[in-house]
Amino acid sequence: MRIIFRLFLLFILGLLLYRIIRKALFPSRSSRNSKILFKNKPNSINEMVQDPQCGLYITKKEAYADKIGTKLVYFCSKECYQKYLQDNQNKGVKK
Repeated sequence: MRIIFRLFLLFILGLLLYRIIRKALFPSRSSRNSKILFKNKPNSINEMVQDPQCGLYITKKEAYADKIGTKLVYFCSKECYQKYLQDNQNKGVKK
């Protein structure tokens, strides 16, 4: 009976270790609670786009994108996206 219990504990510990390593090596690219539509897929074109908030040039592959009004806008980070929304909230920019 002890052997079965020990094997069960080893299995649980192995499963937890696997999940920790997987999250460390392959972090999630999207947040379900985020207002950002998507983090571009790895196979997207390496075209350069400019973040409208900070002016940084980034590839579409690495950019966060959101549809604001009828225009698709690219951001270098979630922080720039949130600042952009705050700065333009009073200017009448609709999401």
